[in-house]
Amino acid sequence: MAQHIKFTKSVIDSIPLSEEKQIFYRDTVTIGFGLCVGKTKSYFAEKKMPNGKSKRKVIGKHGVYTLEQARTEAKRLLILMDEGVDPVKQKRDIRASAIQNDALQKLVPTLSEAYQYYKLRKKLAETSLIAYDGCIENYFNDWKDVKLDQITSAMIIDRHLKLSEASPSRANLASKFLHALFNHTISRYKDESGNKILNIKNPVVIVKEEKAFNKIKRRKGHVRADQREAWALAVATTYWMGEQNNDFRAYTNQDFLFLLALTGFRRSEAESVEWKNVDLQFGTIKIINTKNHEDLLLPMGDTLWHIMRERKKRAGDNKYVFTDRNGVCHISDRRAAREKVTENSGIEFTFHDLRRTFGTIANSLAIGSYTIKRLINHTTDDDDNDVTDGYIQVSFEDLKKAMNMIEDVIISEQVKALIKNRLYFEKNESRNQANALIDHHTQVLDNFKTKDTR
Repeated sequence: MAQHIKFTKSVIDSIPLSEEKQIFYRDTVTIGFGLCVGKTKSYFAEKKMPNGKSKRKVIGKHGVYTLEQARTEAKRLLILMDEGVDPVKQKRDIRASAIQNDALQKLVPTLSEAYQYYKLRKKLAETSLIAYDGCIENYFNDWKDVKLDQITSAMIIDRHLKLSEASPSRANLASKFLHALFNHTISRYKDESGNKILNIKNPVVIVKEEKAFNKIKRRKGHVRADQREAWALAVATTYWMGEQNNDFRAYTNQDFLFLLALTGFRRSEAESVEWKNVDLQFGTIKIINTKNHEDLLLPMGDTLWHIMRERKKRAGDNKYVFTDRNGVCHISDRRAAREKVTENSGIEFTFHDLRRTFGTIANSLAIGSYTIKRLINHTTDDDDNDVTDGYIQVSFEDLKKAMNMIEDVIISEQVKALIKNRLYFEKNESRNQANALIDHHTQVLDNFKTKDTR
């Protein structure tokens, strides 16, 4: 039977401990506030819940809590009980939640782990992988072992501003990559039960919210109309030492540059073209794993078709149209070839300038806009207002006609003559190949001029 007394510090201090059984005392001032005396003295709050069941919640030991601290806590608990809140269950739930959060916290990936997860589940182009690897290694290397929920908005905006000092465009790339990585991890990274592990707002949105993305001027470089003839002639008459040590490498640099100019392919797309995607019977060429993830099948212009037929004669069992020196993989990074053409012609250009040149010529020839979109593999998915695009089908014949028209603008009859009368060397031929090629080029051009003046 509980005893009812007015709780004061002196009264509570005077109550003896009980070694054999627990004795309960209830405060006559704060109804529901009590003291349990056994081997120790502990404060508690007790009240009937709205469902009629009595609920008791231990507050803590006398001595650890002062009387006033315990009374204040008892009043808080009694109010909760009066509202139907079970403080015992509430504490149990809080403890369980804390345990679960601790477990989830251990599962939160580091930046490096999140990136590995991202690469495994995203179909990334080779160029994207190179760019993203560079972001991790060069821009966020010191964050690789930091858990994602520890990377704050302040850290991100500070890093973006510092990167912007060195390269505005690279800073934009780094932040966009990090934004995509966070989005993917937040939505896809889950525990074994399928629960999301990272329940946070993407912190990289700070860059957009602060309007910190750098404004980059769109590049407009291309080979101008007055430069095209000289550029194509320089490509056709430039010789690279060692180019024909093996037949499959004959005229590789020339053919690679012409392929870019005559198709508008991106550099990586042209480098990795495989023979299985070149149809020499019907004159088509296909690229896969494009930027917009849609395969592009194009008819080849007559000159490009000729170039591919000649390359195939010397390709052997090679997988790629442009095989590397070891005959295993495809070529990459032909900037030295580009620079030599610039040296010989005086015309500065980038590989992507050739893509813009292709599109510029198509536009100047009044080729239809939907045909141009097909040629350069642009989609209108993001343009909801262009409903007409879904009704227009560009025929193969239209594409073939356009490819030949563009080809005729880029490649003069002189250059076509050089391509069709190429000189191929035997593998171990000992004569001076460079001088032989120069003499051959001169003879072809002289013959062409003589024929032209008749």
